[in-house]
Amino acid sequence: MPELFADFLTARFALAVGIALMGGSIFGFAGFGAGLSMVPLLAWVYDPASALAIVGMAVAIGGAQLLPHGVRAANWPVVGPILLAALVGVPCGAATLLSNEPETVRRAIGALIIAFALIMLSGWTYRGPRNLATNLAVGVSSGALSGFMSGGGSIISLYFVSWPGDLAETRANIYIVTYGLAVLMATALIIAGAVGPTTVLRMLALLIPYSAGVRLGSLLARRASRAVYRRFVLWLLAGIGIGALTL
Repeated sequence: MPELFADFLTARFALAVGIALMGGSIFGFAGFGAGLSMVPLLAWVYDPASALAIVGMAVAIGGAQLLPHGVRAANWPVVGPILLAALVGVPCGAATLLSNEPETVRRAIGALIIAFALIMLSGWTYRGPRNLATNLAVGVSSGALSGFMSGGGSIISLYFVSWPGDLAETRANIYIVTYGLAVLMATALIIAGAVGPTTVLRMLALLIPYSAGVRLGSLLARRASRAVYRRFVLWLLAGIGIGALTL
């Protein structure tokens, strides 16, 4: 047991605290980007599987308070098939993560983050057909990306941001799916045996700076241009992706 807590006295854990604070601040201000910013950096501090488990469990615990409202406001004929399809995608993504070398995974995550950051910077959103087939395709692809790098929320945001429904429903749809992806991702890694006591303790400890960062980001959001900060976050993500590719 002393060995578990000794981890919190290392420079590596101090760096992880800074990463959690940054990720929380990004999410609190921009409403996205926590997983995309934290996973590649935590994967460098620890390893990809631990990073993904920490982020997945933290999001699942930290976001539970909004679950009742999301359940009431979401469009379940749309959200339900996406989550069912994600049941297939998440294990596939997690299996890919666990079956590859950490260095290969870090570089793949970096490349994918750069791609998504550039897509979001371009302002592109999905405006094609929306039916059961597209919902299932989004569920499988976002699930696979979540199981591999906690990036499924990017696909969900691009799919729902131009949704024809009202804003409250759209936000609930995004929240329910991204929350469900986090729970599925953490569950898949636990079942695969990739989550041990040290990982759980790290996650619980990092919840504190992450939550503080969310609070800080939400306060800053009242004093700055959200559009400007959004672009800053996206360029920051692109920089993190480049770092993951080159470090």
